[in-house]
Amino acid sequence: MMLPMKRSLLFLLLLVCTTAWAQPDPPALPWAALSAEEQQVLEALRAKWEQLPEGAQQRLQRSARRYPNMTSDQRERLAQRVQKWNGLAPERLAKMREHYAQFQQLAPEQREHLRAAFQRFRSLPPAQRQALREKFEQASPDERRAFITGGATQQHAGAAREFIDSIAPEQGRPTREMLRALTPGERHAFFQQWRALAPEQREEYRQRVLQMTAEQRADVLR
Repeated sequence: MMLPMKRSLLFLLLLVCTTAWAQPDPPALPWAALSAEEQQVLEALRAKWEQLPEGAQQRLQRSARRYPNMTSDQRERLAQRVQKWNGLAPERLAKMREHYAQFQQLAPEQREHLRAAFQRFRSLPPAQRQALREKFEQASPDERRAFITGGATQQHAGAAREFIDSIAPEQGRPTREMLRALTPGERHAFFQQWRALAPEQREEYRQRVLQMTAEQRADVLR
């Protein structure tokens, strides 16, 4: 039976456009950086190599490095992956690189949320994964962006509400002024750090950050 299309699964729809998103952030890998042996294994991708997402380049290189020790079945699966990448149209590869660039612009917590969601996506039966892919392909650009940021934004808002509710009334104004002075990334880091503490430690943390200079906060909350 098809699972409900909940937001946590909708996050996955953007991930399936490029599985590179499920990996740590790797740098681009020029073709010339591959060894002669790796180039030989991946020769079919020479013309398209620079168009591939960085994560795909890194994983293909690792596979090519292991090629001498692979079984015949593993070599066949690698050949199928190479064929799949080689068969993608330039427009599709450009869109994948665009999505990958958007992913890199997310806050670290949002990226980790999406990586975890991707792992859940991989555990679904093939029919459910295909249904999610089709749903994503039918979504508008605005809907796709909402899929990326929605869950992480909800988590952030929940932490903010919990924080505000915990502050004594007389401490509200200076705390709000401090929060307004933070950048969006610093506010996100502040709420995450505050929420990760034990309840009896949170007020001490708030007061400590409140007494910091802007430079000190930037250093602590980066």
